[in-house]
Amino acid sequence: MKQTARQGYLPSFSHRATLALILLVYLLITIGYGLITPLFETPDEHFHFFTINEIANSGQLPRMPESYDELLGPEPAQPPLYYLLAALLTMPFDTAEARQQVQLNPFAWIGTAEAVVNLNRTLVTPWEQWPWQGYALAGHAIRGLSTLLGLGTLLCIYASAQLLWPQDGRSALLATAIIGFLPQFNFIHAAITNDTLITFLASAGVWQLLRLWQTGVTRQRLLALGITIGLAALAKNAGILLLLYALGVLFLLAVRNYDARQSSWQQVRRWVGGTAVYLILPVLLIAGWLWLRNQALYGDFTAANQFIAVAGGDRGYTLWQVLAESGGLWLSFFAVFGWFNLLAPAWVYTVWHGIFLAAAVGLAWAAFRQLPTLLAHLKPKGEPWLVWLQRQLAQPWLPGLLLFGWLLAVYAGLVTFMLQTEAAQGRLLFPAIVPIALGVTAGLSQLRWPFVYGLAAAAALITTLACLFGVIAPAYALPQTVAALPPEATPLQVALAEGIELVGARVETETAVPGDIIWFTLYWQTTQPITTMPALKVELFGRDLTEPIGQIHTFHGRGLYPPTYWPTNQIIADRFPVRLTEFVDAPVLAQSFVRLVPLAAENEADLPSAFVGAVKIVPAEWPAAGEEIVRLGDDIGVTAVSQLSGEFQRGETLTIDVTWQATGRPGQDYATLVHLGAADQPPLAQGDAHPRDGSYPTRLWQPGEVIQDRYFLTIPEELPGGCYTVWLGMYEVVGFSRLPLTVGGARQPHDVYPIGEVCVAD
Repeated sequence: MKQTARQGYLPSFSHRATLALILLVYLLITIGYGLITPLFETPDEHFHFFTINEIANSGQLPRMPESYDELLGPEPAQPPLYYLLAALLTMPFDTAEARQQVQLNPFAWIGTAEAVVNLNRTLVTPWEQWPWQGYALAGHAIRGLSTLLGLGTLLCIYASAQLLWPQDGRSALLATAIIGFLPQFNFIHAAITNDTLITFLASAGVWQLLRLWQTGVTRQRLLALGITIGLAALAKNAGILLLLYALGVLFLLAVRNYDARQSSWQQVRRWVGGTAVYLILPVLLIAGWLWLRNQALYGDFTAANQFIAVAGGDRGYTLWQVLAESGGLWLSFFAVFGWFNLLAPAWVYTVWHGIFLAAAVGLAWAAFRQLPTLLAHLKPKGEPWLVWLQRQLAQPWLPGLLLFGWLLAVYAGLVTFMLQTEAAQGRLLFPAIVPIALGVTAGLSQLRWPFVYGLAAAAALITTLACLFGVIAPAYALPQTVAALPPEATPLQVALAEGIELVGARVETETAVPGDIIWFTLYWQTTQPITTMPALKVELFGRDLTEPIGQIHTFHGRGLYPPTYWPTNQIIADRFPVRLTEFVDAPVLAQSFVRLVPLAAENEADLPSAFVGAVKIVPAEWPAAGEEIVRLGDDIGVTAVSQLSGEFQRGETLTIDVTWQATGRPGQDYATLVHLGAADQPPLAQGDAHPRDGSYPTRLWQPGEVIQDRYFLTIPEELPGGCYTVWLGMYEVVGFSRLPLTVGGARQPHDVYPIGEVCVAD
């Protein structure tokens, strides 16, 4: 219906042009996700691919093997429609060597959003570089199929919105844009996954049911719905839910259309017969053979028991435990990438939470305004139940309630599955994407804010572009080659494995606190083709040089790019992060070392390593500053020190705690003087040491830092009886000149400060 701009709607041509623009932008963005995300870096993608490959190469449906196949996973138990379509698509491509070419990453961190390396499930091989070859060409072709299925889903959303709001073209456009620019929708529809097919078929089925409700039932429409549901059941088990839901909707439709003036038996027989012949029979003809096969092979017509078995068996969760996983389910509906280990920035979730919250407020406000009308629909006393129910089923708000019922059905099915196995993944709610899109649009439209439609669509678009270029692209970027070592890097030229040299290193992070990420760039060069695949191990050590305070064990390129794929005689700039532990004895100058470790190495200690730099680690919060009691030079004060007194035994070791406070920048290294004896004589014993055992030299100190330190002084066995003074001071490491020591502004003799008296018995 053509509307005028004066009425508040876009003209017909502009409306169609806007829809075309939304769909085009969706296609471009989703293709971008498919190009930038490496193959098999979406959940279960390599399982889906190799199931497809098995069908394409053997011409037969696979079945679950007796022993677990790490490339097939549980997918042979899935309904096969998506795999059959993709196998037909990829038959012309040479994928016979795919099993040998695709390599899994043994260090992959799956499901861990705190991971800073090894986000990738597989390695990026040369076949994935443009122009694509072999399995990579087939994989991207299948991704294109998923993208087109997403386009079909958007058209179903648009068509459903037009059925609900035939006079409001803007709402149909907004519903399409909200989902078309949902980051997770783009990400999943750029992947090899049967979720894209069930989402499309479920959306098509919901649109068909809505059309039956709004415009009437015909045999042709009922048959088309039966075919759609049959295909959905052949795509994923959510198709079974769709069948049950459709039967419920058709039953309510029959109740609404029941005519008391006609024979009840004839109407019931007509409904049962029509439903059986035109809906149930097509479903059985299309999907029934699969259910029989599953029952024969697995003892479960849905084969869901195979997924539970692969996951380790029924976990036996309670409903409350499942509901506790709702946070992850919610976030992953919006934007969780990779193998559940790559999150969007917090502001992306804030935007989507804002959109959904605004929609919820709008729906609540509309319900409140309609409350008197809804109360008026309560059943009057004496009115027959059937008459009252028919009147309710004819209300204009009833289609929205039916759509909400489909969302509840999908969620209930997911919860049932989650009771038995881990499955809190937002994409599993995508079969209910039509009611979600229309519900959000309905809520936003009730707010009647200026520009709300445009703002919501623009906000959604910004989030998905930010996720694509700001999250996914950098996470999977391969190391760059450089012509020469940059001046900021430290030259090394260390051979750490045969044919692999570390030619330079750069520690990019100068100062960090526990829990921070330290960034390194290591510059590598291969002098010959590499046939083995060594891993990279980087360790940071603090005061305890035996236990690392941060480490990674990964392939190069943050897990993506081992040396077997490097060009020979070119410098690879391998930039990566290392996360510090939360428990670091700070402050400390952490030392970092790197080695190459073969996957089968038994004793890493025998492997060569190279020192690549140091990082200053400081506490997240410095201790409170105290009142200065001693000043050393211009930049160092003492605010607390152990006061020794009493009688001690020969051979006993005294512990002396000192709290330093930097009032300036010393800029050079000093050692601490701890002497026993007369200040103007050579010491009878000494406990001189660099501050914090040399792990935090004074050249690093900055104004305001408070350093808690400890020294040890052992009383000599041969020390004669008597009482002796213990002195504290500081001196330059080079030249041994003592720092001027003052107390209350007065310089002390010999630049030392007495911290106690030690008495030794005769």
